[in-house]
Amino acid sequence: MIEIIPDIRELETYVDFAERHSLGFEYNDFFDPQLLDDEQALEERICLYRSLGRPPGLDTMHGAFFDLVPFSRDEGIRSHSVRRMQQSAQIAGRLGCRAVVFHSGLEPKFLNGAGYYENWLDKTADVIKDLLACNPGLAVYCENVQERSPKSMLDLARRLEGEPNFGICVDVAHLMLCKGDPGEWFGTLRPYIKHFHLNDNCLQTDDHLALGRGKIEWRYVFDQVSQNNLQGVSRLLEVNGPEKIRESLAYLEKMEQA
Repeated sequence: MIEIIPDIRELETYVDFAERHSLGFEYNDFFDPQLLDDEQALEERICLYRSLGRPPGLDTMHGAFFDLVPFSRDEGIRSHSVRRMQQSAQIAGRLGCRAVVFHSGLEPKFLNGAGYYENWLDKTADVIKDLLACNPGLAVYCENVQERSPKSMLDLARRLEGEPNFGICVDVAHLMLCKGDPGEWFGTLRPYIKHFHLNDNCLQTDDHLALGRGKIEWRYVFDQVSQNNLQGVSRLLEVNGPEKIRESLAYLEKMEQA
């Protein structure tokens, strides 16, 4: 399954495009704190998407991430972060999504701090377990952001080994910005990878360019996808605008046919 990000300002265009190309959606509206705090606007947005009649279990949703630290030692910060994540999961459930995606929140620069990593691992696993228990039928995917190696994602996945609805979302652009090797990441995390985020960049900043417009070596990336039998994993073309989506789809098709 290939997914795109719908734009509320051109929703009919995106719905038509998705139907013609058999694409899923990944909703990116619901990580905006202003929307999440506006009960009326939030309800209207949810109802609008529900009115599209999308098949249950087809789409995904990106959860809240701004300033969230669910593993914080500050109980106020932790409580707010967990509440936002619970809110995200509830919205995803109402939209009939199969999964909600959350950032890992891990800050590599703090890894030398006493107990930082262990606290991240323990608290993050606990929060995800609670989300899964409270939202049966909804999967939770953890996305890499600043990780320099796949070890932390592997540790988290192993901690959640008994949770069939947990998975890893590999953001290839994030991985490349952190000088990661897709072969190492895919090989290490293969049993747990459930979703990909795909966009291009020039290896300096998270540009969200159309595929083929940056410097990521996509031929190598897709060779590694194939070698690790990950061709059936869902992929979000994480680019904005119809032109970037069309260009990325065409590039993806070219890669798959080569």
